[in-house]
Order: sequence, then structure tokens, then C-alpha cells
Amino acid sequence: MRILGIDPGSQIMGWAIIESDLNTYKHIESGVINSKNIRDIPNRLWFIFKEITDIIDTYKPDALAIESVFFSKNQKSSFILVQASASVIIAALSKGIPVNEYQPVMIKKALTGYGRADKEQVQFMVKRLLNINTRMLMDRSDAIAVALCHINSFQLKNNILSHATSY
Repeated sequence: MRILGIDPGSQIMGWAIIESDLNTYKHIESGVINSKNIRDIPNRLWFIFKEITDIIDTYKPDALAIESVFFSKNQKSSFILVQASASVIIAALSKGIPVNEYQPVMIKKALTGYGRADKEQVQFMVKRLLNINTRMLMDRSDAIAVALCHINSFQLKNNILSHATSY
């Protein structure tokens, strides 16, 4: 199973390709999409769409996992963040890739066991699970965390279903 994990951002968006054979995780690639210098919002959204489409074409993920957007007090930035996330979702769906959304608290709990863990704790677990020793941006490690959360959720659902059908 190959998952594209996304940590949405209106200017810096983390992405990661993680592979799993149900027993192990493998970090294939990760990075950020930097659209800070594109001031015009429609062009920024188009840029994000094209970048995600290129990532999908290159790595051929089986599914997309994205952190769901939470709303802050700044409505304008929340609205732009929702649009950026929508660009990612539309890019995936246009390629026939199923989309799965996860709440931030669920991602943190899946990786650290605590839903209110800070970003440093999440990054520590990401690095430990994938044996990554290099420095990485939080956007990148957050995207990896989203992908790992999806893999764990997928495995749990499959285990439950396989045990339920055996009765």
C-alpha cells in the first residue's frame, strides 16, 4: 500500500509518500510545496493542484490522506487554507485516488498515543518509526504523520472486518 500524506497549508504544504506491507513502513519521499511567492490566490491554487498532480503521477499512490482543516480566528486565512486543501482533494480525485481526511487530534493520537501532543512529539515519533536521522521541516514530518495515521487506520479496519466475518 502506498499513501500520499498531506499536511495542508496555504503557503507551505507538506507532502509524503509512505509505503507499507502491513508489517513495516517505508519512507519513499517527502517534501514541501512552497507557494509563498504566489500572491494571486487562484494562481496559487492552480500551482498546488499541478504540484500534487505531478506527485501523484510520479509516485502512483493508492490513496491520499489529508489532515482536515480547522478554523482559526482569522477567517480569511482559514478560507484560503480550505481552498488549498480542496485543490489537493480535486487533484487526487481527478486521478481516481480515494481521499481520506483525519482530524489533527486523531493523527497525534495514532502516532504518540496522546491527542494533544505537540509537533515536536509527533516529529520524534515519525523519525523513530521510519528511522530518519536527518533534520526535517515540521510540514514534512506532519505529512508523514498523516500517511502513517491512514495506514494504521486502514490496518485496524481490515483486522476488525476479517475477525467479524469469521464469526
